Amino acid sequence: MPKVVCLCKEVINLSDIPSPNQLLMIEDVKYDKYFDSIDAEKLYEEMTLVVRCQNCKRLYVYENGFENDPLIYSLDRPE
Repeated sequence: MPKVVCLCKEVINLSDIPSPNQLLMIEDVKYDKYFDSIDAEKLYEEMTLVVRCQNCKRLYVYENGFENDPLIYSLDRPE
């Protein structure tokens, strides 16, 4: 998996497996169908890849796969 360069210019390394910079997210309704039996591969396929920048805490959400542009979320900072 390639590296991600954050908007803050931090290079986010995703080569470690497991990666401390990669989060996996799943909708509750999708997860519920795995309640009685877990097939780790199928469960993984249902999950959305989220990459977290350790520097600024931005989240890059790859809802449409890693090959497409992510949604980017950043923390609100109190003024």
